[in-house]
Amino acid sequence: MRCIIDPKKAILCGFASFVFLFLSILSLQYEKLVLGLVYLVLSIVYLYFTFRSAVLLEMDDRGLRDRFLWLTFNELPWINVREVGIANLKVLKNAEKKKLGELYIYFSDEQMGDEERLRMCLHWPPKDKRYMRFSQKRIKAIQKYWEKKPVFAWIDEEAFLDKYYKY
Repeated sequence: MRCIIDPKKAILCGFASFVFLFLSILSLQYEKLVLGLVYLVLSIVYLYFTFRSAVLLEMDDRGLRDRFLWLTFNELPWINVREVGIANLKVLKNAEKKKLGELYIYFSDEQMGDEERLRMCLHWPPKDKRYMRFSQKRIKAIQKYWEKKPVFAWIDEEAFLDKYYKY
């Protein structure tokens, strides 16, 4: 299975990059050099975020790997995965863990404690872990390869089950 890490962010950042590039070209045509360069820099920054969000996370029997165009990097075999979890990024405004914010699925090569999970959610995105945006389809695909129950990072399990698995 292949999926884009964060499709919403990739689309929004791509659109912003296109708009800033258009404004840069327009500004340079009207000889507004400084403004054109500022827009060009903003376009490049948003293009970087577009590419970072548009990386494909590929899962198969061998493990996980990130792919961008023809390049493969950050391979993680399933045997090295110690924890698969669902992270809630609404940490600061959510002391009760009842309300869900943005959810991501993460794959860790080390067993983490509650303090490490909280630190990971506060400093999102993690540099040393694989992650992707949460969806039920993606969780079901992961269950083909990972048979253990996912860890809930900064989520009340009952609130999660009530929202996503209504009976």
